[in-house]
Amino acid sequence: MSSRFVVFIDSPWTGAGQDCARYLLEQGVTPIIVATDPAALHPSLLHDYAELGVEIRACDVDSVDAVVDFCRELGTQGEVIGVTSVYEYYCDTGAAVAARLGLAGPDPEAVAKCRSKAAMREAMAGTPGLNPLFQVADSPAQAVAAAESIGYPVVVKPLDLTGSLFVRRCDSADDVAAITAQVMELGEYLGHTVTPKVVVEECVPGAEYSAEIVHGKVLGLTEKIGSEPPLFLEMGHVFPAALPPERERLLVEKAEQAVRAIGVTWGPAHVELKLTADGTDARVIEVNGRIAGDRIPEAVRIASGVDMCRLHMIALLGGTPDLTLRCDRTAAIHFLMLQRSGRLDAIHGMSEAKAVKGVHEVHLRPGVQAGITYEANGSNRDRAAWIIAEGADRDEALGRARAAGGELTFVWSPAGAAAEGA
Repeated sequence: MSSRFVVFIDSPWTGAGQDCARYLLEQGVTPIIVATDPAALHPSLLHDYAELGVEIRACDVDSVDAVVDFCRELGTQGEVIGVTSVYEYYCDTGAAVAARLGLAGPDPEAVAKCRSKAAMREAMAGTPGLNPLFQVADSPAQAVAAAESIGYPVVVKPLDLTGSLFVRRCDSADDVAAITAQVMELGEYLGHTVTPKVVVEECVPGAEYSAEIVHGKVLGLTEKIGSEPPLFLEMGHVFPAALPPERERLLVEKAEQAVRAIGVTWGPAHVELKLTADGTDARVIEVNGRIAGDRIPEAVRIASGVDMCRLHMIALLGGTPDLTLRCDRTAAIHFLMLQRSGRLDAIHGMSEAKAVKGVHEVHLRPGVQAGITYEANGSNRDRAAWIIAEGADRDEALGRARAAGGELTFVWSPAGAAAEGA
């Protein structure tokens, strides 16, 4: 039998790539990861894929043509039956390559809209009640004018970054001008070009949730636990969200309207929404044309037995995923944050945290280890660790996850301490 391949473009840090690869290997399909510089991938990814026996090969992943050529060459060794990415920065490239090769996947134009917060907003503008008030700005002065037109407080966001990078609540013109200027000056971040524009949006004050979607259907809703303003860091997730039926229906309807408006109706999507202050309406915060990050798929699996990575892979291989989901427990994800700056000298309590009843995972974020010097940047990369626990309900699951977090101790010293003492 000739080899069958699925090509993944790059890989995120939080496990979805590895989970997809495990399923494919079970099916006798060979996953291949492509990256511009495989050696530059984080050591934790290199370790995980090596343990699975998954090859990581070099390819210019910023070029659709280069990835298409790679797949055609790979096709001389067997059959390429799927191309995708579960990493935010390359999900549009994966869709474009799959379409060029005539393989199953989402509409490339729709996924590309999700990669630009401006294009995403414009695509949803024709459906009343999805967007908050918003304007796109390409200078600090234009952003301030937009904020004054919308009314304070506002949220200022880069167009094409992820993980809450440089997203800020602003209560004044000075705040708006400062974060807009910072975004304009970035140029690139993590090797990705940053568009020198921002979206200025009405600040929606209510509770936040996300909808986990496959083929345009909401499988379930996740409660999102956020940080205090002005940052928008995600500090935890609870699946399934415990909501009154009318609010659940509202959020499901809005999320499904959003993916239809953009056109992301094949495969996984992750839609973030916030309720209005009185809880009677909701606005879409973001639409992602990919599976959720942050280990949310693992929380879904623990709570329901349904593996969203497998659903994605089944669709990619031409099958029909079963979109029925029933939960008999609750799963909570709790994040611990790194302090603003310093040298991390030691980490204690991992075994004690893992021993807490109901805990499934205690995982240090890749790169977090004794000896590092860290400077916080106000994004989800400031996380030190994540913990996943299950319980009979929200309070039990979240209580167990937080109790496990309380067992972890991070010992810090000032960043220049070693040099000063030398």
